[in-house]
Amino acid sequence: MKKRIGLCTALAFVIALTFCGCGKQKEEARGEAVGKEEEDAGEDGYVYVAQYHPLGGAGEQIGMAVIGGDRDVFYLEYGNSQPKLVSMDMDSQESVDLPVELGEFQYITSLNSDGEGNLLVSVTGYTDETAAQIKEILIKTLDADGKELASLDVSEAFLQSPGFYIANVLTDGDGNYYVCDGREIYILKPDGSVYSQMSPGEYINCFFRMKDGKIGAAYFDDARGFIVNEVIPGEKELKQVNSSISFDYGTYQGGTDTDLLYTENGVLLSCNLSDEKPEEILRWTDYDVNSTNLTSVAFLPDGRIAALTADFMSPEGGMELVVLTKKPKSEVPEKIILTYGTYYPSFFAERDITAFNRQSQKYHIMIKEYGDASMDYREKSDLYLKDLESGQFPDIIDLSYCPMSLETLISAGAIEDLNPYLEADEIINREDYVESVLRAYEREGKLYAIMPYYGVEALIGKVSEIGDAKTWTVEDVMELMASADSGVELLSGMDKSDILWTICTMNQDLFVNKETGACSFTGEEFKKILTFANGFADEAGDEATLDDLRSGRTLLYNGHVTSVSQYQMYEFMFGGPVNLIGYPTFGKGGVTLFSNGTTAAMSSSSENKEGVWEFIRFNVTKERQENIGSPNGGFPVLKSALEKQFEKDMEPEYGKEENGGQTEIPKMTWAGNMGGEEYSVEVYAATKEQVDRVREVIMSTQGTERMDEEVMHIILEEANGYFSGQKSVEEVASVVQNRVQLYLNETQ
Repeated sequence: MKKRIGLCTALAFVIALTFCGCGKQKEEARGEAVGKEEEDAGEDGYVYVAQYHPLGGAGEQIGMAVIGGDRDVFYLEYGNSQPKLVSMDMDSQESVDLPVELGEFQYITSLNSDGEGNLLVSVTGYTDETAAQIKEILIKTLDADGKELASLDVSEAFLQSPGFYIANVLTDGDGNYYVCDGREIYILKPDGSVYSQMSPGEYINCFFRMKDGKIGAAYFDDARGFIVNEVIPGEKELKQVNSSISFDYGTYQGGTDTDLLYTENGVLLSCNLSDEKPEEILRWTDYDVNSTNLTSVAFLPDGRIAALTADFMSPEGGMELVVLTKKPKSEVPEKIILTYGTYYPSFFAERDITAFNRQSQKYHIMIKEYGDASMDYREKSDLYLKDLESGQFPDIIDLSYCPMSLETLISAGAIEDLNPYLEADEIINREDYVESVLRAYEREGKLYAIMPYYGVEALIGKVSEIGDAKTWTVEDVMELMASADSGVELLSGMDKSDILWTICTMNQDLFVNKETGACSFTGEEFKKILTFANGFADEAGDEATLDDLRSGRTLLYNGHVTSVSQYQMYEFMFGGPVNLIGYPTFGKGGVTLFSNGTTAAMSSSSENKEGVWEFIRFNVTKERQENIGSPNGGFPVLKSALEKQFEKDMEPEYGKEENGGQTEIPKMTWAGNMGGEEYSVEVYAATKEQVDRVREVIMSTQGTERMDEEVMHIILEEANGYFSGQKSVEEVASVVQNRVQLYLNETQ
């Protein structure tokens, strides 16, 4: 068991840094005429066509993979047999096991190309089968046929670091080795001795070789944003590259003819560091590729583009080779194009759009992103508003990343009621879905969207401190604080304005009647909320520690739950059973839903509404709902899929002991930082009581409707007078009443 856990841990780290995947998918070939490629095609009319080739055999998993040359892909395969290094020809898809000789208890921990058609392989050797103690660390150079060309023992450099393993290794033109373990970079001389060592202090997302042989590292820094650095031998720190181009989070590597080839916000880009701006090559979703799954991209000498992708979210995983080849437009089957409008093409959107496109014989969805990274929120909103006013809205409207509220879209007549489509559908039935989730995007009996996957937002507290009531009012919370000991804090990390905004939006229908256009802010409810909010700090203080939560010094935590295991994590944080009671309200539940997937509306101006419905229903079908879920990807809206997930949550997982027996192993490990304190908790199979509590919370949640932001800005602006002691509660309530009513009269 120890050996298995050790190897899986190592592979998981390598997956996050470089390569990943497992399982098998159906091979298929498709292509579309799109965007820049169509413009470049000119009179010749050439476009890219994508072919998809899964890696690995049935029952096998892929630990890592690399594009090693002009025609070959190399990958480490394991599952039904001992791990083996495999070579696959891109053209024929024929695979060959390479004759790599490994000693007893030796395992490959990283795989890369040296830029000359050879492979760089790091090998870790253990003292015995438990893999508890490292004996040696080697870097081997292999040719394309698996023949060993060189082997360098680097044990002396790294064995003094317990648990060390190589996650990635590169070489330069001088024969130096660049070793990365995810956070540290070591430069070794050709003889294996350490030349220099450096650390950015952050997790290194990408580690790559540029066209001139220089080594680069890319990572996200909390203070400076996403950074692309150069690794210079002999230096103690990484040097930020000198470029006028603003880089953002993505997948980075060296180009063939340019310094960098990278994917950012779903778009493949190429540039030299001296360029003023990068060249846009293509948008990956146009070829049914989820850009967030990319691990490697290469331009081949014959003009094709090759990419490796790893499906992290599917139950069985999956790694495939994608090859894009230019062909005449006349040879490419045409489909009806649907546009998907969004501010930001999220992982979920890319995942669902590419999956839909691959199985649809009639429709092809293309993403229309409003603006780019150089634009601010207002500039992007103006583009969005321009489309709305012109009636040229995209066919599908992403509600997860939308600058306008659902109510604004409804009042503008921009989105369609889905009820007629749902009622006419011969396969899916409303009663099969969680009603509270359907109601989240229901207004006045009309259904405008369905959340395929979702989470719940709530205030979380220890049962022994706040009780087990399902709802509470502002008065309840005020009584709780009045009875608490001195020094007890209700909720950390939120100030007066945060609390006021949250509770007002939770109770917005109490203050604004959208049917009549009347408002009511002079009643006792609004005054109680103002008084309650004034009990919080002017500015949010430090986050509570685990000890604060467990000892009762801090009573509540503002959290999100997207899985049963996350609920179990909160029990660890509080040191006992917890209650997801939600925000204080007047007469209804205070737990709300939020989208954790692709939540989309149908544009009223779409000429292909049947196609839009096909996409919406695709994401909520039984096959999709019961098979795409991941441990923390959100709860499914289909009841049968939700119960299936709950059953999995309660099923123990076992590993083998050295004596052949079995012992229960964790289903999930949560790690984080709470008030500056690092924590890690292993979560095992859930109890029926834990699952029942999560189910109960889901079924009792309310919708996601929020108060008009302009109304909220009026409330906050006037409330500051009360918070600062310049106005009374009654004065603030009166002014808010007048200003909001005037605004509502103007906008009705």
